[in-house]
Amino acid sequence: MDEDGNFDADVEDVTNGVKTTTLANGATENDVEPAEDPIDEQCEPGMKTGLKNLYSGKEDRKGRYQWQEELPKNLGGPAENKKTAKWALLVRNVKAYNDPTKVLAIHSIVIQSPLLKKLLAGVLKNYPGITVGLNRLEFSDKFEPLIHRWTELQSAIAELGDETDEERTTKEHAELLQNILVDEFKTLIDTSQDMRNKRVMTYDSLWTLFQPGSFVFSRQDGQETAMTLIDTKYGQDTKTNPCFWVRCKYVEWDGTKFGTQRMNLSIYPYSGTRHIAQLRAFPMEFHPDADALRTRLIERGAKAEVLAGPNYRAYQGIGWRFGNFGTKDKYNVKGRIVIDTHGWNRFNPTYAVFVAPFPHKEIQQGDEEAEEEVDDEDGDDSGMPEDGHFADEEDASRRPPLSADQKLVCTPLLRGYSLKTKDWFNFFVNSVKDIEWQKDAFDRLVLPQNQKELILGFTESQRKYSDTFDDVIEGKGRGMIILLCGPPGVGKTLTAESVAEEMKVPLFMMSAGDLGLDPSKVEAKLQDILEMCTRWHSVLLLDEADVFLEQRSLHELERNKLVSIFLRVLEYFEGTMFLTTNRVNTFDPAFQSRIHISLDYQELSIKSRRTVWKNFLDTSTQEHNVTEDQLDELARMNVNGRQIKNILKIARLLATRKEAKLSHDHIVTTLEVTQHLHNETQFSERTKGTMYG
Repeated sequence: MDEDGNFDADVEDVTNGVKTTTLANGATENDVEPAEDPIDEQCEPGMKTGLKNLYSGKEDRKGRYQWQEELPKNLGGPAENKKTAKWALLVRNVKAYNDPTKVLAIHSIVIQSPLLKKLLAGVLKNYPGITVGLNRLEFSDKFEPLIHRWTELQSAIAELGDETDEERTTKEHAELLQNILVDEFKTLIDTSQDMRNKRVMTYDSLWTLFQPGSFVFSRQDGQETAMTLIDTKYGQDTKTNPCFWVRCKYVEWDGTKFGTQRMNLSIYPYSGTRHIAQLRAFPMEFHPDADALRTRLIERGAKAEVLAGPNYRAYQGIGWRFGNFGTKDKYNVKGRIVIDTHGWNRFNPTYAVFVAPFPHKEIQQGDEEAEEEVDDEDGDDSGMPEDGHFADEEDASRRPPLSADQKLVCTPLLRGYSLKTKDWFNFFVNSVKDIEWQKDAFDRLVLPQNQKELILGFTESQRKYSDTFDDVIEGKGRGMIILLCGPPGVGKTLTAESVAEEMKVPLFMMSAGDLGLDPSKVEAKLQDILEMCTRWHSVLLLDEADVFLEQRSLHELERNKLVSIFLRVLEYFEGTMFLTTNRVNTFDPAFQSRIHISLDYQELSIKSRRTVWKNFLDTSTQEHNVTEDQLDELARMNVNGRQIKNILKIARLLATRKEAKLSHDHIVTTLEVTQHLHNETQFSERTKGTMYG
């Protein structure tokens, strides 16, 4: 090596019969002398042990190298060597194009000073993609880390003292870096800082606004949303329109665990400056009320964490689902819902939710020093389970709690099922409410007390001890099927509703219309419904079940299929089912062995009707002045419970129109108007009297 640190050519060394020539670029050309040892049997005869260097020559028309044995001429020595390694900084410069103010531009800066690296370790702490402890710390392109942390860098330099040699040297190296950046980027830094102070930004300078790892605010489906920024870049959308991409991640629940999902937000070009808070996405610190926003989002994230897993709640707000053409179809949902992402994945696999697990350091709670890991751009973070296997749901009970920052970026969406519309929807956390239970619903049920205790006792015991009952075949015969038969309006449906309300479990009401009449689709729908009810510990009410329970005949093959399907699926149901029917004498015999309890509802007696009238009058918020004697008179009328409810509904509307309390006269007026309907009903009931004697 010469005094300038370049390698001299033609320096020969002979070792073990191998002549080594050290070339000008530091490589060696080895001409191997024949060795004394016998040649390896696996080698071709005469093959030499050693290596031969070839060098790239001119390229052909297609850019392919033409290899040659001779060392290229005018190769020169390497630009970086032992001499350059002694400098605190290495600054690489290139010719400046399209800029008349200068002829050179900085290509990259290599930080070689250990003292400066130590200072930058604090300035660039937790900056994604930067590992300050490397032997070779290099910055290039737009120098984003240093520009994003410009304020922190200036503060760190200003705080440096000069009491020791180390402090003085660190300050010299740091000011050297600062001066280089100021010379190169002074206009950019000053302009960007000025716009930030005025809370505006130009499109070309958007990249200076977004710092990876920071929190970004955006509105998704009208909801306030915070996300963690991964990175940004200028590019094109799917229609090749230019845009500025803001790539983020947020916390999501996949039914068994919390993890992250990605979202790409685009900001399209605009002229001049624009208020930062008017951008589609912007750093959360520029929100007009950032502190209150952070508090709101953390509270919402905590609520979402509580609702992870199956939950029975009330809902009033917008629910949406994807339409046939990828559109978000919105619905007004009011009523009770079951929040269940695991069930969503099971019954909506096309839109299943997958998450990437949290990086290991993020899981450690309370570790404020842990460096957050950002997912690799080319990595697989789809969260798709290996071999398509979902984790067991029981693992959810052992999950670590979310940190405050994870709650902050938690999604506002919940996946669940509307029991009223019988559809799966995306729900919003803030529209979920606690259920206002009808605490006295079961007490107000007009049934003999021993019959009520029997029903409630059986259903509660079945839910608690269902695992102890089993057939020879595992999972068979664990359900409890209760048949309620009797004329209309005597409380059959109300019984199932009251039991569900008393047990505080979902009530899934199903009719033949929900399943259709196509045998090829009925079985799949029925199995899904029974699986959902078992999973949610629901009370299943199959109202007007006659079409599925009727005796099979030789002439109605399609209906026979429906009955057979229902019989087979029923055998493996593990929950509580109520069947209601008005025609018990047409039952197929195969159902008798599958029904555990059969209750016969008689027509309401005078005493029962009086109780029904009183219950409906007392539960109304509208005041009334119906006397006890008038109540006795009403009880002597032969009407069922549903008719009593309808009569009172019309009478209340009549009283409201007259701005008066509900009175006996309003009820009598209603009866006179609808008397012909009740006469027809009583006549048809007498013709069926033999069935329920």
